[in-house]
Amino acid sequence: MKCQYCGLDVSLPFRCPFCGKYFCVEHRLPELHNCQGVRRASMAHWASLGEPILKEDSMRVHNKPKLSFKISGRLLRFTEIIHLTIGTLLVISVGLSIAIEGSFPADPFLILLLALIFSSAFILHELCHKFVAKIYGLWAEFRLTLLGIIITLISIFSPIKIVSPGTVIVSGEANKEIIGKTSLSGPLVNLMLFLTFFVSSLLIGTFSLKTAFIWGSLINAFVALLNLIPFGFLDGAKVFWWNKYVWFLVFIASLLSTITALKVFLYG
Repeated sequence: MKCQYCGLDVSLPFRCPFCGKYFCVEHRLPELHNCQGVRRASMAHWASLGEPILKEDSMRVHNKPKLSFKISGRLLRFTEIIHLTIGTLLVISVGLSIAIEGSFPADPFLILLLALIFSSAFILHELCHKFVAKIYGLWAEFRLTLLGIIITLISIFSPIKIVSPGTVIVSGEANKEIIGKTSLSGPLVNLMLFLTFFVSSLLIGTFSLKTAFIWGSLINAFVALLNLIPFGFLDGAKVFWWNKYVWFLVFIASLLSTITALKVFLYG
């Protein structure tokens, strides 16, 4: 069957629950195939509430899942600050495991610094999504996901590290530009952190700090590059959907940053 957005032949197409059409993996999400079903449903819903009808090029992003656990029949709900705290501790734990398992000197200060730098690459990435979404008037909060927690916990003890304890959930009226810019903000903050750590590593003579800053530049460059891959739920797919030229420039910048940081990390 052909994707009803791009025409690509797919053997296992995804059916959109809103418009009923079939799409490839790249365009399965409503916002990635300009879903008219979502738009019609949103217009009818918000009109019934007496709210303004959306602009022609806009759509409602309405998704506010809450992480909850049922314990003895009681439902416990965590606030955003607790979600962030738990998520940060999980990411720091993964960072500590990498620093301890890696070929770094057995220096407690260096190991802790590496873990904090590692966690900042992920936490600041998500917070930047939140702040930019709020600038555009959207509701945005960080939420843990049960699957993400399990995967991150396994990563602490596994040689394969996958860090994704949660994500920023966004809700409100948004068009392609707003979605693209909100998604781009995360990789951009990683590129800025890369530049900060890389320049600092050139200026600092202390071995521990220099090692930590080189590590920080590599982690942030890699996180930016990974998230800019134009696939599925990654930031790159939404940036590519909004503006291919912007995506190309930032993707090349992240690729060159990763190559530079990796070269310095391996060869000094």
